[in-house]
Amino acid sequence: MHGLRLSIACIALAASSASADTVVEYYNASLDHYFITRFHDEIAALDAGVFGGWTRTGLVFDASATPKAGLNPVCRFYVPPAYGNSHFLSALPAECAAAASLGALIEETPAAFYIALPDIATGRCPTGTLPVYRLWNGGADANFRFTADRATRDAMMARGYGLAGYGPDGIAMCTPHAGVGDSQVKLTAGTPYAPNCDGVLSAAVVYPGAEVEAQIAADPGDPSHLIGVWQQDRWSDGGARGLRTGASFDGGLTWSTSQATFTRCSGGNAANGGDYPRASDPWVTIGPDGVAYQVAIAFSGDTLAPGSSSAVLASRSADGGRTWSNPAPLIQDGSNAFNDKESITADPSLPGVAYATWDRLEPSGHGPAWFSRTTDGGATWEPARPIYDPGARNQTLNNQVVPIRGANASVSLANFFTQFDVGQNNLVTHHLAFVRSDDRGTTWSAATRVADVLSVGVVDPQNVDRPIRDASNLASFAAGPNGRVVAVWQDARFQGGARDGIVLAQSLDAGATWSVPVEINAVPGVQAFLPTVTIRGDGTIAVTYYDMRSDTADPATLFVDVWLTTSRDGVTWTEHHVSGPFDFNTAPVADGGLFVGDYQGMASAGNAIASIFVKANPDLGNRTDVYASVFRGVAAATAKAAYRARSGPVPPMTSAWRARIDASIRKTLRQRLIGVPPPPSTFR
Repeated sequence: MHGLRLSIACIALAASSASADTVVEYYNASLDHYFITRFHDEIAALDAGVFGGWTRTGLVFDASATPKAGLNPVCRFYVPPAYGNSHFLSALPAECAAAASLGALIEETPAAFYIALPDIATGRCPTGTLPVYRLWNGGADANFRFTADRATRDAMMARGYGLAGYGPDGIAMCTPHAGVGDSQVKLTAGTPYAPNCDGVLSAAVVYPGAEVEAQIAADPGDPSHLIGVWQQDRWSDGGARGLRTGASFDGGLTWSTSQATFTRCSGGNAANGGDYPRASDPWVTIGPDGVAYQVAIAFSGDTLAPGSSSAVLASRSADGGRTWSNPAPLIQDGSNAFNDKESITADPSLPGVAYATWDRLEPSGHGPAWFSRTTDGGATWEPARPIYDPGARNQTLNNQVVPIRGANASVSLANFFTQFDVGQNNLVTHHLAFVRSDDRGTTWSAATRVADVLSVGVVDPQNVDRPIRDASNLASFAAGPNGRVVAVWQDARFQGGARDGIVLAQSLDAGATWSVPVEINAVPGVQAFLPTVTIRGDGTIAVTYYDMRSDTADPATLFVDVWLTTSRDGVTWTEHHVSGPFDFNTAPVADGGLFVGDYQGMASAGNAIASIFVKANPDLGNRTDVYASVFRGVAAATAKAAYRARSGPVPPMTSAWRARIDASIRKTLRQRLIGVPPPPSTFR
């Protein structure tokens, strides 16, 4: 915090002429401190993670950057560690003078911003303004919180904060406008599960408190309603002890947690259908009637081993994600097959209708795409059936149903997937493809090819033999207005096989034809991975991804950031920092590689973009946490802030590049097998 104070003091002087009028609030969970600023450079530094641990609460209020009639300057003092390691702000000249006279406080600026002052006796604000409350935690750390939201004020008082403003309501300032801006909230902490709750002995490593592979959905009828799901307590050889759920009803500012009983650790048993030791691949969706559905794979034993079993389970929630029904089995198999990488999608216009899809891997390596549908809100599900057969020893993976609205408002379903084809001499190639249904899943077309995948996978640049389990050979898909459909994935085509970037292909005619892929990550000289895409209602394409631009030459660390990039046309892009840098080396090791998930989640929430992602922690007892960010101020790309996607011919394929693709494919296929040990060269 002291480093934050020194840097901010310098920034404040440099930025004092900035014209921004929005005061942004931040929170640091490790300090349990709040901080407000309107300075552009401070906001940029805090958003960029220069001062670790600070995230936007989403609450903002307006002030003036320059003197105006009727407004007071707000002094800002740093409270040194001996007196609290915090900040004090006031619009009352007498309080500013008193703070300066103490000698112990350090004045950072006499005018952090300009704002109206209430009547100090009554707390009444001038006509046309709203109250900004000041609260104090009363502790030795002397932290103050300023908020224009009465409910937040009351919640802080319930936590033990006292009023530190004027009049009976504790009003310290008066703002012309208050609202909600971009926010970021940590949804998880330590493990909620008791040791050995799964009831099975294993030689593998379980990581209590390690949450991975998050997915999110937005309510189409209420954009302030969001539901996220994730794996809880990841195992090193596959799956997790349970899946957890977070629900928000205020646009992502606050969250409550719950869980479906997919596993024993989460309350599953033989009576309620959740009698499995492990689950994986969480996915969630919300229908137009507000009914939510989530789906999981649940399993016991090693993949295809004698005595093993696997299932695809679905659960519904009629109360927004607060509680969940007992799981319904969409399919159950013994050692004859392994059900994997399922997803679930609610129909955008038919209440009570949702579609689940997955691949069903057989011992021969055959992996068709399977499908089931509910038409009664999840009370029952149609018998599962295959809807696409890739042939012989070929496999599908990463099946996702995407509803596509054509230019005439008709809705068709596209089930996207990666297809792995085994050729001569066991050479495996792969591509993205989809099958289409124009009758809500009753019948399905032959496959349409989207693009080849030329991913080589991601490695630690300073430890090339240290694997990272990323989204290599998988993809994310989304549909938007007027027949636009987008696919994003990791691919090395624009780097000649040297490293993966983020590649996008799009269709403007509901999937009939597809553009030549382009590379959209902002810094092509570093590895980029784990892309996720959504399309906002106005047609804005939004992609989150991780990259290594902040990494150093230190082999002991692997610094990674999370980014959001947006575009209206898929060509010109604007980048926004989401989180980081953080050290990826502390992530759990899953199937031989550092792991935060095979995917992360995004959703369009009205005019906002909701993102859920996993970040690694330095605490080896709590290696990862799930965060939810909601971006409300993202506009279309502008010439000043934008960069262009990279395009052009793909360099000729070399034998070395082909070998890296082959190794990447084999790693992906191996990692889907529970209990299969990694090669000896990988680490534990």
